[in-house]
Amino acid sequence: MIAPVLLALLAAGCTPEVTGSGSATGLPETTTPETTTTTTAAALDGVPPERYEGMPSQYCEQPFTGALGKQMLAVVVETPQGRLNCDQAGAVLFDYYAQRAEPKTGLPPIDIGPLSCNQVAEGIMPQVVCADGENVIYSMWPQT
Repeated sequence: MIAPVLLALLAAGCTPEVTGSGSATGLPETTTPETTTTTTAAALDGVPPERYEGMPSQYCEQPFTGALGKQMLAVVVETPQGRLNCDQAGAVLFDYYAQRAEPKTGLPPIDIGPLSCNQVAEGIMPQVVCADGENVIYSMWPQT
């Protein structure tokens, strides 16, 4: 039951090639100065990262080089004020993995553009979650 829905979501994702840097270029400006202190959970009113994968989201089709140098996909969680698209999400996550190619929890978040990004605990589908006060994105391994 879940597999056909996930495949339909993946088929509806974005198709442009993800290249370049997510560092502030092309990202929406944020009006809050809290990008260094915002936690990923705060962006969704306390929804823990374990629940991101169950929220309405856009599953992007274009892979990018992620953890361990392997191909990964970006997911844009549909938040009320979110404005990021697949290209922007992929570029931000690409930049994160350029700095931290090895998955490791317990490190301080990295700010990429207006988003704060970090590795999530093992055992859930999202690998790295990035958020600010309006947007939440995460990376995941392609599902086969």
